[in-house]
Amino acid sequence: MKDNSNSSGSTCLSEEAALKGLFLGPQAENREWVSSQISTLLTSWFDWRRSFRPEDGQAISARDMASADYVKRRTHTEEVLHELTARFELEIPKFSPRYIGHMFSEISLPALFGHILTLLHNPNNISGESSRVGVLVEEEAITALAQMMGFSKGVGHFTSGGTIANFEAVYRARTRCYNWMSAGLAKGGNSAFESAAMGFEVYDEISDEVKKLAVKFNPFEANPFAAATDISRQTGRAFLGPVLLIPEHKHYSWTKSANVFGLGAEALWPVQLDAHGRLDVQDLEKQILRAHKEDRPIVMVVSVLGTTELGMVDPIDEVQNLLDSYRQTHGWHLWHHVDAAYGGFICSLRGEDLSLSSALSEQSLKAIESVGRVTSVTIDPHKLGYVPYSSGAFIAAHENDYYQRSFGAPYVNFATSKDKGPFTLEGSRSAAGAVATWMTAKCVGLSQDGYGRIIARTIRLRKELEAALRKEIPDLVLAPSVDANLLGFCLAKKGDSLQKVNERTLRLYETFEIDKKSDFFISKTRIYQKCYAKYFEKFIGSWHGEIDTNELVLIRICIMNPFFRTKEMSVDFQDLFIRSLQERLAKIENT
Repeated sequence: MKDNSNSSGSTCLSEEAALKGLFLGPQAENREWVSSQISTLLTSWFDWRRSFRPEDGQAISARDMASADYVKRRTHTEEVLHELTARFELEIPKFSPRYIGHMFSEISLPALFGHILTLLHNPNNISGESSRVGVLVEEEAITALAQMMGFSKGVGHFTSGGTIANFEAVYRARTRCYNWMSAGLAKGGNSAFESAAMGFEVYDEISDEVKKLAVKFNPFEANPFAAATDISRQTGRAFLGPVLLIPEHKHYSWTKSANVFGLGAEALWPVQLDAHGRLDVQDLEKQILRAHKEDRPIVMVVSVLGTTELGMVDPIDEVQNLLDSYRQTHGWHLWHHVDAAYGGFICSLRGEDLSLSSALSEQSLKAIESVGRVTSVTIDPHKLGYVPYSSGAFIAAHENDYYQRSFGAPYVNFATSKDKGPFTLEGSRSAAGAVATWMTAKCVGLSQDGYGRIIARTIRLRKELEAALRKEIPDLVLAPSVDANLLGFCLAKKGDSLQKVNERTLRLYETFEIDKKSDFFISKTRIYQKCYAKYFEKFIGSWHGEIDTNELVLIRICIMNPFFRTKEMSVDFQDLFIRSLQERLAKIENT
């Protein structure tokens, strides 16, 4: 996987060449091996079915197979399948290095094999009763992800994606918040905020008798409106409910969560961003003290590891340091959740090999080194894990934060020692995401030598593309402070108004969007002055622009494909993309 820019002409390093065997390749180069492995999976599946109770006999006879209706039905199925296959050939070629749009790319072969195998067996990870192997593999996969992120073990489960994983976090944090708050008030406390932050050590010492009395103060257990009245009476002030402290660059799933869990939009207290577009720790401190002053319990504090817009990494270490200081000086135990749906696998860069970890900035390295100190995380293997959709995961550092509340079903035999079903928001859950992730953990590796090497490469490819864009296209202005494998840019000349810049940038984007046979596939995003105030003004100030609208349109590029610059291919995709931009810009200027 040596870059074309390498003038030495040396061949691919052995460890990098080995990683090529983990992908099918842009031209299906590994197709023969993949075909043989899938054939092996199918043969094993057939043999497994045939070996189970062969004395039962066969249900489909040779005579059945020869009947006219049987043949007609099967022929029709083949025709429909061929039709569907042809339709899917019109799908977006996400496997190609020419696809640099959203947060998906080539699928790793170990993940694909695990996904297919699981689909054949179709386990439901609601319980061990319906998934003997799947639930065990899920546990092992969660442990592997947790250790990659710095937890000593961790406890969690797979979800359909980051949105549900974030919901799992809010659900548990809200439950803990209400349990602690109600118990503290029932014990005679008069602060909803301080009661909700008491910590398990204090909570576990409260008697069961008091906890029974606490139900009337718990909006989760009692009538929520009656509970609010009782809380107000106990604290001596109107109870306005708990809050979530979320940075302004939050994913839209957090807005959904406020609605789904009945907290209300007002409960999402935005934390300002600094001039680098990252969570401003000083403003976070202000929001925490404001919540204390207004007696608003804090459900959780959220940091982001890899924002959806530009892949920025919040100062997770500084946030946790602040929360630790409140625990030590005030006894406040505040839930810290890291939304690492996109950037979670960047944690594989942790380690002693500086040639790999140096792909990240020092600030981002400090952030990922601190993930193991937080309360919980969201991670999406179907993004930087190169795993098929859909595969997300929620992981808590400690069992007492994970096992908050359970719901049973009379027709499911749950084994409380291992089944996650009673504790998950989703009921039926496929094991496919867990098994695919387990395969990648075993075959690719969740350390520097595995994913770390792949992700470091994509980050360096992003940096090389940025440097080339700066050199070759003077009117292209790159979004600053990005530190993963996403980049953004707009088209701006000195003194251009923001509306003019947006119009020009959108015209460029539309040249890709209109051309369905485009040579490259890209995406776009918007950043808003209200959310990115300091970053927004600094960015636009870089070309001395006039701010005459409240949003900035950016072309958004995601360099996930490890073959974006590969010596063996006939095309240098970086150079080709820049030439494509130059040609499109020339057409725009002439119209």
